[in-house]
Amino acid sequence: MFEFVYELFDLKMLLVTAFLGAIYVYSTWTHSHWSKLGISSPSAPVPLFGHAMPSMLGQMHFMDVLHNLYKELGDQRFGGIYTMRTPQLLVKDPELIGHILIKDFNNFTDRGLYAGTHTNPLNNNIFFTRGERWKTMRQKLSPTFTANKLKYMNEQVKECSDGLLSTIGKNLDDDAGRIEIREMMAKYSTDVIGSCAFGLKLDAINDPDSEFRKHGKTVFQPSLRSKIRVAVIFMQPSLLSIFRVHHYSHRTIRFFHDAFQQTIEYREKHNEDRKDFVQHLMKAREDLVLNPNLKPEEKFTEMDIVANAYILFIAGFETVSTSMSFCMYELALRKDVQDKVRKEILEVKSKYNGQMNSECLNELHYMGMVIKETLRKYPPLVTLNRVVTKPYVIPGTQIKLKIGTKIVVPVHAIHYDPKYYSDPEAFEPDRFSDENIHNIQPNTYMPFGDGPRFCIGKRFAEFEMKMALSEVLTNYEVMACDKTQIPIKYVIGSFVNIPESVWLKFRKVNT
Repeated sequence: MFEFVYELFDLKMLLVTAFLGAIYVYSTWTHSHWSKLGISSPSAPVPLFGHAMPSMLGQMHFMDVLHNLYKELGDQRFGGIYTMRTPQLLVKDPELIGHILIKDFNNFTDRGLYAGTHTNPLNNNIFFTRGERWKTMRQKLSPTFTANKLKYMNEQVKECSDGLLSTIGKNLDDDAGRIEIREMMAKYSTDVIGSCAFGLKLDAINDPDSEFRKHGKTVFQPSLRSKIRVAVIFMQPSLLSIFRVHHYSHRTIRFFHDAFQQTIEYREKHNEDRKDFVQHLMKAREDLVLNPNLKPEEKFTEMDIVANAYILFIAGFETVSTSMSFCMYELALRKDVQDKVRKEILEVKSKYNGQMNSECLNELHYMGMVIKETLRKYPPLVTLNRVVTKPYVIPGTQIKLKIGTKIVVPVHAIHYDPKYYSDPEAFEPDRFSDENIHNIQPNTYMPFGDGPRFCIGKRFAEFEMKMALSEVLTNYEVMACDKTQIPIKYVIGSFVNIPESVWLKFRKVNT
């Protein structure tokens, strides 16, 4: 009897040992990838988690994880890291970054980010799409934000800025002038992108139940579901396809599809032609969806068009609103800089009879420096991602990267490297003055990316920020208060730089 029990116990132990051994082999199977290529890693990867364990467990923002890895690599031009089981080449050297993003772009045409468009159709946009389909859509949409097109958006942005001022004024007597500005700026940006890009008057800044704001907000708020999804992407992305995991709810997909379709139908019915993003998408739809002469592989779908409307809306409100919040936060802490910006605004306004348009905004040189420094300290994306699309030999080495190799450019870490920016924690707009800007090394300032995949909305983002800041700073002084987080704390789990909150105090300027 006892012999049978011992044998059964031994069998169970054997099975458990085999099971644990299989898990260990699976979780470390890819962790020798870089050593086989002769590329060193900053530290030994943790089984299953790789180098991303603090981020995946919610202990640290991924931005800080990359900072630590960046420092551990010392003077090395690049190093091999692992996000869960996924090997990624972390590139530090500005010259090599220039090759990847610009000079040798044909070897790195895609971002290499998991899109899962079969279950997440809204991801079929110019941020995620690859190869010729990305190139085709990019060519259709790039003309949207030329300097000439921005002139037609003056009145729309000005109207939204007036709404922003009105909201600040209404809240001035509440809580002793203290306002949480991140949510307020997000609503303002939602109104701007709704008006300028889609021709919709949303009034999100006064509507707490705005559907556009609700659906947009959920994209950037980390949840247990989104954290598990990210972990699976870097561990075994095929599981997402097998179990058809959705990034967006069916309600969100249907909302944006219906909103865009209704806009198109209204314009076609009323023969309305506006020089905005929707008009370019309508032309793209005509050329790429409705054109009967296209080959099947060249055709796009109606949902592809909606997906590109969606990405502009999402990128347009979140990144711009967060950047404006960071900018006002820094100005609240640097009264000398704020006063200098306000003085410049008033001088330019006096030249144009108190009006603000795209021509006036172009003369706000110091404000431009302030915005650039804001984007250095707080780039919207922590990293730039690329994937090898053609075999590539790293210049100056014999190392050959295979197709499918993931590349990570740690933008935030580079922006804080004292080798490129003295006292990087300090907010110093003069880094970008005419006298000093030549000191900035190429490929060390990349808030909008670089190369052919450079952000098409850069001009529009700067235009929107300048307009809002001009109106706010003309009328109000912004100051830190007892609710202001110093230093800023970030939302852990988000793939963009989102502060937990930005509380500032507003006081009417005496003019």
